[in-house]
Amino acid sequence: MNNLKSEKSSYLKSAARQPVNWYPWCTEAFNIAKENDLPVLLDIGAVWCHWCHVMDKESYEDEETANIINENFIAIKVDKDERPDIDSRYQKAVSAFCGNGGWPLTAFLTYEGYFFYGGTYFPKEAKYGMPSYKSVLAEIGKYYRENKEAVFSQSKDFYNRIFKDLNKFSIFNIRRVSEAVKGDKSLSKEYAGRLLNEAAQEFKLHFDNENGGLDESPKFFYFSGLELLLQDYMINRDMDSLSKGTFTLKKMVFGGVFDHVGGGFHRYSTDKKWIVPHFEKLAGDNANALRVYLNYYRVTGDKVMLNAINRTMDFITNDMYDRMNGGFYASMDADAADGDDGSFFTWTLDELKDVFAKNEELKAVINLFNIGKGGRIPGQGDNGSGAAGVKINWVVPNVLYVGSGEQEEDIILSKFYNNAISRLKSFRDKRKQPFIDKIKYSSVNGNVIYSITELSKIFNPCNDNNGNRRKLNEIAEKSIKPFLDAFDKNGDVGRFIGEPGGSLLEDNAYIILALIGLSETTSKPMYLIYAKRIAEHVIKNYYDSKEGGFFDIKHTIKSSKIGFLSHKEKSIIDYGGYSPNSMILLGMAKLYALTNEIQFQNVILKSFEYFINDANNFKHNSSSYIISLADYAQEYC
Repeated sequence: MNNLKSEKSSYLKSAARQPVNWYPWCTEAFNIAKENDLPVLLDIGAVWCHWCHVMDKESYEDEETANIINENFIAIKVDKDERPDIDSRYQKAVSAFCGNGGWPLTAFLTYEGYFFYGGTYFPKEAKYGMPSYKSVLAEIGKYYRENKEAVFSQSKDFYNRIFKDLNKFSIFNIRRVSEAVKGDKSLSKEYAGRLLNEAAQEFKLHFDNENGGLDESPKFFYFSGLELLLQDYMINRDMDSLSKGTFTLKKMVFGGVFDHVGGGFHRYSTDKKWIVPHFEKLAGDNANALRVYLNYYRVTGDKVMLNAINRTMDFITNDMYDRMNGGFYASMDADAADGDDGSFFTWTLDELKDVFAKNEELKAVINLFNIGKGGRIPGQGDNGSGAAGVKINWVVPNVLYVGSGEQEEDIILSKFYNNAISRLKSFRDKRKQPFIDKIKYSSVNGNVIYSITELSKIFNPCNDNNGNRRKLNEIAEKSIKPFLDAFDKNGDVGRFIGEPGGSLLEDNAYIILALIGLSETTSKPMYLIYAKRIAEHVIKNYYDSKEGGFFDIKHTIKSSKIGFLSHKEKSIIDYGGYSPNSMILLGMAKLYALTNEIQFQNVILKSFEYFINDANNFKHNSSSYIISLADYAQEYC
């Protein structure tokens, strides 16, 4: 076994018996690289990542490839879920270097931790227009040995170009701050509303009028952007924003990117029509989905939104929830076996025939879920007429979706649809289950609990005959308990729920929001006391008191001096979710409203000022910040 055998991460533990002499991210690994004058191979991936599994099997489990790595590099493996701070920095490097990022991330670093070459997936043998990984490893090793001085010089220059600070005190930015912040140090409602509308208009400039969402392929959810559209309607009364947001959310739930059988959403769609997903399912994504569908439901009362809320809760409580101990797991894998990609979630005609033996039922289900159409995944087998008389391949897997025709709303709310998915689920539950990563990250748990408390609020505590509010509160309270039982006296929530220490800004932000949500739904004062203590810890350890804004890792931490971690990251860009700065500002605003303590107001206003220029530049890419800014201006100014 290599050096990963004692690691907590499921992704790292899965590589503990690989012949590559892996190290986790640690000072020791970089010191060994320096002592032996070797470059560092950095692999960043996740246990749910299909192509990470492929590269592991093809290359890192291959003795010949492992020997090349062990002789020429010090190899470090990082779980992007466990260490998003490392991932975000080196993703920037690879994206700037080759035009795209993703997982697996393959980066070559100096022993000081500076990037000089990289990419994402490399095949074992040359294909897909890419060189073989073995040839890449050999060339990089040779280049490092023969051009060492240039490698060190150029890698540091590259770092400086990527992380060079924008001038926050430009004349342009000073003017924007003066427009946004009034003389009494409150935010201008007019400015915040205008910025909100400008960002929403920019989002809509890139809108896919046929399928919803941004006009791109692959297609991502951008939940913060959809929430931005709703906020634009709420504050600026822009009906077009509400219409486009509602249209998108419905298209998503009609498509195959929504798991019709098990509920919840897959990670993203590989096509523009929301049909064929990347099959992994992340708890954090579904917490965001739950909250956004809920917010739209509050405004529209739309039954499709309510259906999405219920089915997303089905996934969260059935698959991600630890009923015995409380808390929520991190993710569900796309793969149920080696070389597989989504077979647990897809259906062949033969399998459907096993579930729906009657010819007329089978025909109806084929039509209902568009079998043999856009959700068809290429495979082996000859085409032949099915029992329904449809020309279709019997063994090619299909993604189930209802997004064709004009009756999707009626279909997804129909008794036949619900009966069909119930029978499909009974059949699917007998299949080999995909791996569930049972790590409980504080950020994920806080996000899910926060969303559950928001859902709980729609039920009137005085007229909740079915006990829905009580049931939701019980789940939320049981899930926050492991965190409270191990609460650090200094206020550090910890990276892993139930274990103090090592937290990131996102952990603290979401746990604060979860605790505030619980204080509101249960009326128990202890939750607010804990939330305030954590917020004070965040101000002390993450807040930039000189300029405003929050660093993603503690500015007091001493072990963050390796390579790109030496950069103090403050960002409001929504990388696939909601920026931690935006969520901590939302939490601080709620605490200010509940406590009226000036310490929270000062932090909020200074941070909003600091990011004004970025928000104007990034527009909808910083949606969650603009939402927090506009919400604060409307509610508290």
